[in-house]
Amino acid sequence: MTDSIKLDRKFAIIDDWILDLNISDRAIRLYAILSRYADNETHKAYPSRVTLSKRLRCSPSSVDRATRELIEAGALDKKQRLNSSLMYTLRVLSPVTRGVVTGAKGGSSPMTRGVVTSDDLTRTTELEPVELEPQNYIRELFSKFYSSYPRRVGKEAAKKAFIKACQRAEPEVIVSAAENLAKDPNLPEKQFIPHPSTWLNRDGWEDEPYPASNSQKTNSQRNIENLREKMKLLEEGGE
Repeated sequence: MTDSIKLDRKFAIIDDWILDLNISDRAIRLYAILSRYADNETHKAYPSRVTLSKRLRCSPSSVDRATRELIEAGALDKKQRLNSSLMYTLRVLSPVTRGVVTGAKGGSSPMTRGVVTSDDLTRTTELEPVELEPQNYIRELFSKFYSSYPRRVGKEAAKKAFIKACQRAEPEVIVSAAENLAKDPNLPEKQFIPHPSTWLNRDGWEDEPYPASNSQKTNSQRNIENLREKMKLLEEGGE
């Protein structure tokens, strides 16, 4: 009989300080799922939002909300990589004790603390099922964006701009803004709509809707504008 214990089950250990955070149950579950993908030395994990939404049984936007909770609580860092995939870094020490020097190099892992096993747990505990899944996800969203945008020109330039834009905003937000832009009743003629790459490069998803054209304004709106224009002319004449 040996003293070592071989673990045949997959599990994640959650520190007490995580459980005591003022965050939702979904955020705690997300932390546990991320720990299954995290490297035990670097605490970095690379699962896609699609994978996390499947594991959490929720929408990608719900994953984003849970992620923000963990980031705001100091339990997680998130970074967009150049290939458009996300890198999550688990914070394994409480914000209260973070920065305390211990004898253990790099701190202890949320997966291995207190567990004796003969298995090599310095590698990623659970791998992303499909390596190209994040890229496929971005490709699908770009196709949706491009088909929704009201002026389809310069597709390759738009694709490059879309990938960069996804580092500054959530892809779903960009796609939704493009869909709303196409439905805008005050949309100008096509030649006056910016190219998709131009719109993306200037963060067009943050733009306000187009103002109503003069033909669509009520008589009251036109009268007020005319009055303001006359007052402006009088002020300029008096200077």
